[in-house]
Amino acid sequence: MLLALEGVLATLAVYAGVAMRFSGLEHHDEIHGDLLPKALFFSLVTVTSLAAMGRYQRLMDEGVSGELLQVGLSFVVGLVAMSMLFYVFPELFIGRGAFGYALVTCFSMIFTVRYFFFRFVIDLDLLKRRLIVFGTGECARLIAGIVADKSRGGQEQSDCTLVGFWPVPGEGECVPREQIIWDTLDLYDFAEQYSVDEVVVALDRAFPGLYLNEIQECKSRGIRIMDLQEFCERERHIIFTDLLDPSWWLFHSEGLYREPWREGIKKFFDISISLLLLLITAPVMLLAALAIFIEGGGRGPIFYSQERVGFGGRIFTVMKFRSMRIDAEKDGVPRWAVRDDARITRVGRFIRMSRIDELPQFFNVLKGEMSLVGPRPERPEFVSQLKVRIPFYAERLRVKPGITGWAQIRYGYGASEEDAAEKLKYDLYYVKNHGLFLDLLVLIHTVEVVLFGHGANGPRPMEKCHKGE
Repeated sequence: MLLALEGVLATLAVYAGVAMRFSGLEHHDEIHGDLLPKALFFSLVTVTSLAAMGRYQRLMDEGVSGELLQVGLSFVVGLVAMSMLFYVFPELFIGRGAFGYALVTCFSMIFTVRYFFFRFVIDLDLLKRRLIVFGTGECARLIAGIVADKSRGGQEQSDCTLVGFWPVPGEGECVPREQIIWDTLDLYDFAEQYSVDEVVVALDRAFPGLYLNEIQECKSRGIRIMDLQEFCERERHIIFTDLLDPSWWLFHSEGLYREPWREGIKKFFDISISLLLLLITAPVMLLAALAIFIEGGGRGPIFYSQERVGFGGRIFTVMKFRSMRIDAEKDGVPRWAVRDDARITRVGRFIRMSRIDELPQFFNVLKGEMSLVGPRPERPEFVSQLKVRIPFYAERLRVKPGITGWAQIRYGYGASEEDAAEKLKYDLYYVKNHGLFLDLLVLIHTVEVVLFGHGANGPRPMEKCHKGE
């Protein structure tokens, strides 16, 4: 609702800006004739910038002043993006005066609408799903932690209200006792009485057949039944490898089958966006090359190439700007790049944090070795070790590696085998669900990562769940 409303407001702001700029002049109405494409372009970049800054995921979670700052930063991102795109598509240029009026008008309207929208129009609590957790053991406690963490304000706000935990004989009590539902009603009657939308089956042991009829009754009456893995996937956007078994992955990894027409669209998308971004970032790449050359005193390569493992385990050569000293691996032993690595140069530290070092990989995309979005390609030496030590690690090789990826925007750089295991949870989510929409979402949020370093400074801790025997 908000995105659609703000898209309309941004379009109208262009017309208002032109009207204010040419107010009082004769024949100024004629200017509006070819204004619609420019207004739609302005609107598209504006809402994309707001989305890139997370303004449709984190809703007024930092108060009025915080929202004012974040919306303002979104407009700065949009201003920079539009300024660069005007050079690529000069026919969409509005004019400095009219553009300035449109920008100020749009910012004023959007912030005002946001304030009233969240204060007086929408009660977010009414939009939340009401759920019961079927079980009270360790797995149930994991669900409680996920809901509580999101309610406190994490990367996203919680869209669930936890009604309580349904006790099952033989399960331990690992959740607060006051949240356990001690009721004489059967499960369906209780769910109907308390307007429950979902039941999440989170048992530490096998599902008891005694309760099959109650669960099926809920399902037949329109209440959604989910397992623990499905709930974690939806709420955390990961695949919990601690809970993953081969049969579940076999029957739920729909993303492994891609129709030829979908693959064709993805390839066209990769090539066209890569060409566009190479054109836009060419000045940045030239400055990065010059900075590396100057810092090295004219010695050493500006680029470096390295073997990586791609789709299906095939080896290819990746291109990056050099961010480490020339003698970083003089003994020939591959090492993980760690935080505050002493081998990283001053220029290298900046281009790694800003992801500028990855820009030459657009050429790998054009060659078909990589995609814009996908799991980051690792070195063959690391892959051979991780495939043995981490279950399901080889599954990430079933899609093309990417310049950016779901793990990069949600987790950050990995510097150890433990990090690789955590990042795999995000990579498997991408493998299972990848498509054009998810690729667009990753690219949009990559802007926020590049500008503010979110996801670039290290991992967020993840919960673990160990089922009983």
